[in-house]
Amino acid sequence: MRVLIAALMVLAGSGAARADVWLDGAWGEGMILQTGVKAPLHGTAKAGEKVSVTFRGKTIEAEADKSGKWRIEVEPGEPGGPFPMTLKGANTIELKNVSVVEMSLGQVLGDGMVLQRGGKAPVFGTAAPGTKVSVAFRGKSWDAVAGADGAWRVDVEPGEAGGPFPMSVRGKAAIELKAVSVGEVWVCSGQSNMRWGVSYTKDAGSLKLDPPNELLRLQKFPEGSYAPDHPQLRFGGWTAADKKSVMAFSGTGYYFGAALQEKLKVPVGLIHAAFDASGIREWMPELTPDQKDLYMGGGPAAGGHYARQVRAIQPYAIRGVIWYQGEANASKDIFKIGYARPLAALIGGWRRDWGQGDFPFLIVQLARIGFGPEQVHNGKLPSAEQREIVGDWSRVRDEQRRALAMVPGTGLAVSYDLTTGMLHPPEKKPIGERLAVLARAQVYGEKVEGSGPLVESAKVEGNEVVLTFSHAEGLAARDGEPRQFELRVQGQEKFAPAKARIDGTRVRLEAVGLAGPLDVRYACREWPDGNLYNAAGLPASPFELNGVK
Repeated sequence: MRVLIAALMVLAGSGAARADVWLDGAWGEGMILQTGVKAPLHGTAKAGEKVSVTFRGKTIEAEADKSGKWRIEVEPGEPGGPFPMTLKGANTIELKNVSVVEMSLGQVLGDGMVLQRGGKAPVFGTAAPGTKVSVAFRGKSWDAVAGADGAWRVDVEPGEAGGPFPMSVRGKAAIELKAVSVGEVWVCSGQSNMRWGVSYTKDAGSLKLDPPNELLRLQKFPEGSYAPDHPQLRFGGWTAADKKSVMAFSGTGYYFGAALQEKLKVPVGLIHAAFDASGIREWMPELTPDQKDLYMGGGPAAGGHYARQVRAIQPYAIRGVIWYQGEANASKDIFKIGYARPLAALIGGWRRDWGQGDFPFLIVQLARIGFGPEQVHNGKLPSAEQREIVGDWSRVRDEQRRALAMVPGTGLAVSYDLTTGMLHPPEKKPIGERLAVLARAQVYGEKVEGSGPLVESAKVEGNEVVLTFSHAEGLAARDGEPRQFELRVQGQEKFAPAKARIDGTRVRLEAVGLAGPLDVRYACREWPDGNLYNAAGLPASPFELNGVK
């Protein structure tokens, strides 16, 4: 298990100072600079090293600080390009394709995009400071003036779902978009189980997208290249869901969006912002003092993936977020930080920075996990002894459940029963479809059950512990008697199996001879195998409750 956890914590690139000159991921080959606004290039080098940037005949120098960080503000000059740029230090980085523009749209926007219906949808970008910018859409127009930093924004009223429609953005230059739709927009974020594409999934071979689904639109942030002269990390452009585009797109996200679009019958836009092996800290926004109290008594500055990916989306109007992350945090919690508090702080910070209220945040609970390579990578089922191991994957699952009570507007899609223990389960289609049912019930108000049973309360009544559940209509045990319920007297080391019987929306556990506050748990295993479901066929979330009286 230690080998597995170590593998999960391998980082795909590091922000630490390097001996060579290095450009941060926000900059790189193909980058676009705004005329009239200084471009703050930054990166790392050896502490104290002199770094220079040469662009359009001018050279600017800086010195890396004690931590190896450097920053140089480049004057872009008049629109044009592409131009070369040279960065020198201990090594030399030659960029061949750097452009300067009169006006640009925010990188997440573009032809083929979907605007969120039902409110105002920000359209934003940069222009030379003081430039008047007009946006025309569906017979109306809105004006803004670019500020001193070049930023401009108008809040378009997109109207009812439909499209595609043209959009015109005019200042000293013109940007003409031919196909802008109005519908539902969701962000798909997290680590590898959100990032891995449809091509990896179990159902990829049976996918039928001929003709393409023009009502399902995809926007993807690319995997990063960590070479010094890497391409600038930018969103790649909106595409229709076709056989080519979906294969590299998030499998979890695509199957969620496809199921949602089929039911809603309106355009759906999915924005994929995920990264392999990324811990929750890397997706953290900068926290307020109150939020810092939720995170280890103090909080980090904005994490790299938040700064690079999530901030590039904001303030684009969205309906909500689906989130599949936690594996990288399922290691020994030596500082007792937990996962629920950081997740609650993350959700609160994203909502604060987006400025769109408490938008829905739907969480995929961690799947089962195997132990050896043949289980993690090939899905071999665990032995009887392995099935009894309780560890930090179990802890994170329960903390994902606990976060629901800490933050309004959240939901949980339980996934363990769909998978065989692989680190990257290929069963992304049923996971995405569970998220879609959850969204239909919780966000769109359909009269469907979207959640599996969630434990609400527990109390001791005589010789029994009585557990009450929400989302528990038709509560029943599949394939036999209810299993994986356990009890112990608080303070004792070991749990013991508890005989359970279902009583309506409650479960009663035998507790004969157990005195004092009790700890109760259900399906708390690295490879859980609980069998409690509701009438909608959705499984109960694993849980642990302490000090039940």
